[in-house]
Formats: sequence, C-alpha cells, structure tokens
Amino acid sequence: MVENHTKESVIREASKDGILTVDTTDSKQQVYLYNCEGVTVIVKGKFKSLILDKCTSCSVIFDTIISSTETVNCKKVKFQVNGICPAFTIDKTVNILIWLSKESLSVTNFTTSLSSEMNVSFPDGEDVKELPIPEQFVHKLVDGVVTSDVSDLYH
Repeated sequence: MVENHTKESVIREASKDGILTVDTTDSKQQVYLYNCEGVTVIVKGKFKSLILDKCTSCSVIFDTIISSTETVNCKKVKFQVNGICPAFTIDKTVNILIWLSKESLSVTNFTTSLSSEMNVSFPDGEDVKELPIPEQFVHKLVDGVVTSDVSDLYH
C-alpha cells in the first residue's frame, strides 16, 4: 500500500528524484495506491494487480501484471506497461494516458465507465501512435435488443 504521498513527501522521505520504487517479490501481491498526488511510482517484478484510487497527477511504470489495473476517482494519471497487462478498468477518471508495450497490444482490453479524456499510446513500427478511447456511444433499440456503437466522432 502506498497512501497519502505527494512528490514533496517522496523527495523528503524516500528518493531525491521524487520517484518511489516498489519491489514485488511474489506474483500474488497487489499494489494499491491511494490519495497520492504528483508521484511517480515504478513497480518492479511480476504481480497480481494494481489499483489507483483517488490519485491526481500520478504516473505508474510497471513490468507485468497477471490480472488487471483498476483506476477509480483519479485525475490526470499515466501508465507505462513495459511487459503485459491484460486489462484496464477505468472508472470515474478524468485524463488518463496508457502507454502499452508491443507485447501488450494483442492482449489488453479496456473497460470504462463515467470517465473522460482517455487515450492509449502504442508502438506502430518505428513510430508511436496515440488514439482516444471512446467515451461517447450511440445506443439503439433493435428488435427488442439494445445495440451500441461508437459515436461517429471517433471515425
């Protein structure tokens, strides 16, 4: 658990460069960040899951997650996946940017609700491509079934 840290508190207590490093030693471990502001966290090793709750202006860099990353009640957060992350759950979050590794491209999915300003960045040959994660949908009732399509704003 990493709770109530700011960039200043990390510089004062843990690291002169303001980066907090978390070493995971067991793949069953979970990493939970709560109420942090302006903190960069590097998580080393393979671990079960990552949760960011009520964080602002935070960045998290990690290797491989077995299960998922969950972001709730956050503003202006960034993730960098160096290995694999199968799923991101984004709830009540504004302004999130996710950098995926080449290995994560074919396995990562996103589940979002009540969130905006979501983008995903990934390697595209020699370049890096950034795309928005749609937050606007068109729903229709067709033959007693609700269908949903991404709004034309994203095409």
